[in-house]
Parts: sequence; C-alpha cells; structure tokens
Amino acid sequence: MTDETSFPDDAFIDGLEAVAHYVRANGTMAKGPTGNLEEAVDRLAARRAACPIVPRPDRHLADELHQFTARR
Repeated sequence: MTDETSFPDDAFIDGLEAVAHYVRANGTMAKGPTGNLEEAVDRLAARRAACPIVPRPDRHLADELHQFTARR
C-alpha cells in the first residue's frame, strides 16, 4: 500500500485469508505451529550443562521434534 487511502493488494488479502483459515481450523487460543518446539529449545538453553555447546540428549526435545515433523 502506498498511502492510507489505498486498497490492500492481492498478496495482503491472500495472507489475511491464510490467517483466517488457520484461526478457523485451530481456534484463537491455538499455539503457533512451532510453539512447543520453541519452548523445548528455550528450556534447554536456560539449563546449566557441563558443556553448553553440546548438551546431553533430551527426550522431551526429541518428542517435540518428532511431533513437529509428523505435521508436515
């Protein structure tokens, strides 16, 4: 849009429709598609580990990754 009186272009309308379809299918309280995965990564980043670069494997993160890839 070039100014406040312009109409939205087709790309904007397409994006708005995509959001509307997502909300209709998942509800307004639904998390974003990566919500649980991001929480698992944040939790791992916040914990103290002997080696912060390569932490020990984490079952919860593995489960979240499995669920995330199954949705694709």
